[in-house]
Amino acid sequence: MTSIDRIQVKGNRKGLNLIINLLEFNSTEELVEAVKNKLEPLKNFYSGNTVYVTTYPIRLKDDQRATLEKVLSETIALSSVNFEESNRKEDLPTVFSGVEEGNTKFITRSMRGGQMVDFKGNVVVIGDVHIGAEIFAEGNIVILGQLKGRAFAGTSGNENAFVAAIRLTPSLLSIAGTFGRPAESDTSFPEVAKLQDGNIYVEPYIPTKFEY
Repeated sequence: MTSIDRIQVKGNRKGLNLIINLLEFNSTEELVEAVKNKLEPLKNFYSGNTVYVTTYPIRLKDDQRATLEKVLSETIALSSVNFEESNRKEDLPTVFSGVEEGNTKFITRSMRGGQMVDFKGNVVVIGDVHIGAEIFAEGNIVILGQLKGRAFAGTSGNENAFVAAIRLTPSLLSIAGTFGRPAESDTSFPEVAKLQDGNIYVEPYIPTKFEY
């Protein structure tokens, strides 16, 4: 069972959404520790925001809810915590599968700080993505320019999604709920970020090496 099946973390215009499969945890302590590990890297980016917690397929007990709410507020200094429950996993968003061939949105201009794109498919930006701009895509994100803002690929859970840019220097990067922030570099060649063994890896784009 992969970590994304246990806890999914999705960022959107409202804040953060945690989707938790309660059957994958043997105790409240195990659940709390997993949530803390997921959110710790994000505390500087989502402090003061709202988090929405979706649990399935069983109900969250009152004491578990109180403990989880306390941990969430302390870990990331959230403004509020909202809980919702689903009896069926089928009620949750389906995973976008068109990372090889699917719906794609083209943006033919650079994105300034404060601008945001949220699309149920792949996103291609012909231009730069500046600091403060955000892209949420259920599929891949391709930037024909420099990526300096935040990029969230595979937001519905597709671990095969990738992020590529001519200059990959994001302030925050996420693929299928796994977050990372590539080390600053002065590289001037295209790079590709992909998910491997639960971690985000960034490598130079070499046409003869990468096959999608």
